[in-house]
Amino acid sequence: MNEKTKIYINPLTANNIKLLLLCNALGIQPEFQHVAINRGKQRQEAFLALNPDGKVPVLQQGDLVLTESNAIMQYLASSHQSSLWPQGIEQQAKVLRILFWQSNYFTAGVGPIAHRKVVLPYWGVGEPEVDKQQWQAFDKAVSALENILDGSSYLVGNELSIADISLLAFFLFHKRANMPLKDYPKLQNWLANLADHDWYISTESYLNEILTN
Repeated sequence: MNEKTKIYINPLTANNIKLLLLCNALGIQPEFQHVAINRGKQRQEAFLALNPDGKVPVLQQGDLVLTESNAIMQYLASSHQSSLWPQGIEQQAKVLRILFWQSNYFTAGVGPIAHRKVVLPYWGVGEPEVDKQQWQAFDKAVSALENILDGSSYLVGNELSIADISLLAFFLFHKRANMPLKDYPKLQNWLANLADHDWYISTESYLNEILTN
């Protein structure tokens, strides 16, 4: 890619953490533009011209403006000819299945936990209660992920893919949020495997630095 790549993000939210993890895994350094969504910066006219929905992340590269975190992940991995986006059509379909499942189902169950227990307190909004219904949705989503893993090190085949990175983003604050994961050994093993990678360590360190400043 010869065009300069800008990515508009808020680094503490899961859909944006995906891109931090991915860019570190790819070894690329796009120009990150931080959008303070806790201060309403996503509703400013200049940003709405990029994404009328007023949401991050957004990738801008020349005339290309791309929204939706999973679409941006696929574009970046494919553009850099990374194995994180597999070549075979069958494996690609399996990766897409996980990404669609994450967007349509998994996010609602797991996403609010770290957001309420870590991100909102950091923004000074307080810590909204995670009620019984939300915890039930969490357990249902995490149980489904446990079944998908089925003891495998990765979500699709025997190699890391953007499917893993997409779901991993929701667990980066799992310790800070005290997510109850003890009953999910396959998930714990999957997390431990990914947490050993340099790209994970550097992303986690960066985000922890933000939270402690």
